[in-house]
Amino acid sequence: MNDTNQFENTLKNGPPARKVVDGNRSRVVINIVRPKVDQAIARMCEILLPTDDKNWGIKATPIPEIAEMTGDKRMTVDPQTGEPTGMTADEEAKIVVEAAKKSALSMETSIDDSLTECNFNGEERKMVENGVRLGSGVLYGPFPARQSSKVWLPQPDGTQVMQINESIVPATMSLDPWDVFFDPSCGNDHQRGQGFFIRRNVNRKELRQLIGLPGYDPDAIKDVLRTNPCRVRVAEGRVLRDVVEEDSYELWQYHGEIEPDEMEALSSRTGDPLDNVNFGVLVMVNDTVIGAMDSWVSDRTLPIDVWCWRKADDSPYGYGLVGELENQQRVVNSAWRQVMDNGRTSLGGQIVMKKGMCIPQNGSYEITPNKIWLAKDDLEDVRQAFSVFEFNSHLQELLAIAQAAMQFADMETSMPQIMGGEQGSAPETVGGMVMLYNNANSVLRQRVKLFDDHVTKPHISRYYDWKMANDPDQNIKGDYEVDSRGSTALIERDIQNQALLNLANITNNPRYTPLLKEREELRAILKAFKVNPDDLMKDEETVEQEAAAMAEQGAPQDPRMAAAELQMQAKQMDLEDRKEQRQFEMERNQKELEFRQQNLQYNAMREQSEAEQSSVDSQLSRELALAKMEQDGMMSREELTRRERIEMIKIQDGRERFNAEAALRINTGAGI
Repeated sequence: MNDTNQFENTLKNGPPARKVVDGNRSRVVINIVRPKVDQAIARMCEILLPTDDKNWGIKATPIPEIAEMTGDKRMTVDPQTGEPTGMTADEEAKIVVEAAKKSALSMETSIDDSLTECNFNGEERKMVENGVRLGSGVLYGPFPARQSSKVWLPQPDGTQVMQINESIVPATMSLDPWDVFFDPSCGNDHQRGQGFFIRRNVNRKELRQLIGLPGYDPDAIKDVLRTNPCRVRVAEGRVLRDVVEEDSYELWQYHGEIEPDEMEALSSRTGDPLDNVNFGVLVMVNDTVIGAMDSWVSDRTLPIDVWCWRKADDSPYGYGLVGELENQQRVVNSAWRQVMDNGRTSLGGQIVMKKGMCIPQNGSYEITPNKIWLAKDDLEDVRQAFSVFEFNSHLQELLAIAQAAMQFADMETSMPQIMGGEQGSAPETVGGMVMLYNNANSVLRQRVKLFDDHVTKPHISRYYDWKMANDPDQNIKGDYEVDSRGSTALIERDIQNQALLNLANITNNPRYTPLLKEREELRAILKAFKVNPDDLMKDEETVEQEAAAMAEQGAPQDPRMAAAELQMQAKQMDLEDRKEQRQFEMERNQKELEFRQQNLQYNAMREQSEAEQSSVDSQLSRELALAKMEQDGMMSREELTRRERIEMIKIQDGRERFNAEAALRINTGAGI
C-alpha cells in the first residue's frame, strides 16, 4: 500500500491499533460510541423527517401594497377605465392573498412530488448519518437526472407494445464526504469557493448510459472506453495515475466557475478574467473531458449543502460525535480492562510453599478439589511450609472510574441517557420528566436549527428556482419564500399535541367559534392522535356539495340551537321521569299503610279469639276444681262462693285489660 492510501486510510479509520505488549492483559471493549451515534442519528431524523409532515413549507412573500389595503373599507376603481370595481380595498386584498396562498400551495405540492420521486428523505437520512459519524454530511442537488417510465400501448392487431418515455427531472443525492473536494480557499463556508469536485467510480455500462444526455460528448466517451481505467493519486508532490485491473473508471465532476485561461485550454474561448468567467459543469474520466454544460443553478450558487455535527474554523468539514467520545471511550475501555485483570488476580489466592516440606499424594502440584498433601514428620505447623495469600478486589473503585467516564461522555456530547430511553436519576413526576426532557433536547434543537439554515432552506430554495425556470405549469409560479421548520416539526409538536387535545373544550364556546378555522382545527387534532386527516376527513368539494344539497332542502338548523334543544328535551325527560318516580313512591307508601292496618286488625281479632278461648279454658278449669273440691269435702260452700267471686274478678280484669290493649293497638299500632 502506498503512502497516500495509508494516509487516507488513517483519516477514514483512525490510527492503527497499538500492539499489545503483555498478551495476558484483557483486551475487552465496551462500545459507548455506537449507541450514542445511533441515538443522535435517530433523534435528528425523527425531528427533521416526520412521517406525517414536512420540515419545510412554501409561503407567499408579503407585499407592502397589499398589507396597506388590508382593513381599508373604501371602494376601489379600475386604474385603466376609472370605473368603480364594486369592491372595497380590503376585499381586493383578500382575493390577492388567497390567490397567492393557493399558488404557493401548488408550488409546495410540486416540489414535494419531485422530492418524493428522488427519495429525498432517504438521501437526507444518509446525509445525517454521515454528519454524525464522520462530522460532515453532504447533500448534492438539485441536479438534472433521467427519469424513465414505461407504457404498454394497444395495437390494432390486439397486441401490446411497450413504449419507454424519458424526461429530465430534478433529483437530490447524498455524497460520501471523502469523495467531495472543495476549493481550499473557501474557509469553513463552501459557498465562498469557486467550485467543487465530486469523485465516483463508474463501470463501462454506466459510461455508455451517459451517451445521449445533454452536454456529453459521445466521441469522448467512446475514446475513454477504449482505454484502461486509472486512478489519480498524489505522491511526493506529484500527481500520478495508476492503471488498475478492476473494470471501474474514476469519474470526476467539477461544478463552479471556470477561469478564462482554463477555458482556453478546453476550447478556443478566451477573454477578460473579469468579464468572461464561465459558470458551468465539467465531467472528466481518465483526464478526458466527456461532458461540458452550463450550470442549471440560476443564481450561480453551488448546488451542494454541507451540515456538520460540530463546525471547524478553517474547513467546510467538521467534527463528528465519534471524535467527541474518543477520550471517554478509552477511559471506559481502560477501566473495564482493569476490572477484568483485577478479577483474574483476586479470584484465586497466590500459594507459597516450601518445596519438599509438603508433597502432593498424587505427585502433581496442580491445585484440584479434595486433594491430599503429605507433610514431613518434623514439620510441626503446616502453615510454616504452606500459605495462601489473597489480593484485594478494587471492583468498586474501578467501576466508579467507568461510571464517571460515562457521565463525562454525556456532558461532552450533550446527549444524556434520558434521550436514549433510560431514566437514570430523573424525577418520576410528569412535570419533572417533561422539564428534564426539554432541557436535554435544547442542544439538539440548536443543531436542528442550524440544519434548517445550512441545508433545508437553501436546498428547497434551489428547487423553487428550478421550478420557476423549467416547470411549464404557470399556476405554481409566483414570488415565494421557503419556511424551514425542522426545529418545531417534532420537539415542539409534543407540547402542541397536548394543548390541542384540550383545545376542543375551549373552541366549543360560542364566542370563539366564529373566529376559528374549524377544518384546520380538526386536522391538527387528528394529527395529535397520530391519525392521517385525509383518511377520515371529507374533501372540501364533497363538503360543499353536501352543503348545497342541504340548502336546497331548506336552511339547516344552527348546530348550537340544535344542541340547546337537545339539552332542553333531555331536561324535560328528566323532570317527567322524576315526577313518575314520586307518583310511584306515593302509591307504594299508601299500599304499605293499608297493609299495615289490615295486619293490625287481624292481630286484634286473633288476640280476642285467644282471650275468649283462654276464658273458656279458665271456666272449665274452675268448674273441674269445684267439682273436685265438693267431691273431696275439703271446702265449705262459703269458701267456694268467695273463691268463685275472686276468680270472676280475675277473669273480668283480664278481659278489660285485653280490650284496652286491643283498642290501643288499633289506634296507635303498638301495645303497652
